[in-house]
Amino acid sequence: MHCFSKHLSGGSFAAFASPLAFKRENMKIVEVLKNPVHILLAVVSGIAMLGIYAYTQVLGIIGNLDIWLATIPWFNALTLVLFVALFGVTFSYQVYLWRQPKTCSLNQKISGAGASGAGTFGLFFVAQCPACASLGALFLPVSAVTILTQFSWLINILTIGLLVFTLNYLGAFKK
Repeated sequence: MHCFSKHLSGGSFAAFASPLAFKRENMKIVEVLKNPVHILLAVVSGIAMLGIYAYTQVLGIIGNLDIWLATIPWFNALTLVLFVALFGVTFSYQVYLWRQPKTCSLNQKISGAGASGAGTFGLFFVAQCPACASLGALFLPVSAVTILTQFSWLINILTIGLLVFTLNYLGAFKK
């Protein structure tokens, strides 16, 4: 028997995977999003993020929005929609946490606020479609923009991962 499969048959894989098996009814984020105010906040902030992001992708030329939508690859469009949805949920959950009475210090309360900023800020430098320039084109050298465009799918997945990490860090998947 191979050493890896022997390790898996010992039950350690089940112990590793059990925290990954979330039950929807046991997650705090589900309870938060049942509140109409928080679901509305998630939708509005997601739409606002999509609008801001699309505006930066066409560099403020609204007439090019139809070209951007026509040339965006399906995978990038899918990851963008997933990012926008997770951004809205993360923002809404963060607002929920801010409104909860806390006995911890202000520094502990604020520490979770910056966790989602890296993923959000990083995505603005990534062009979703190869024909479009991103905000990064204004601030970065051409070689960096080329690399960002080539690896945009990977950066998109990393930003989504950062938002999921932020939700996990803030306790959204716990009861």
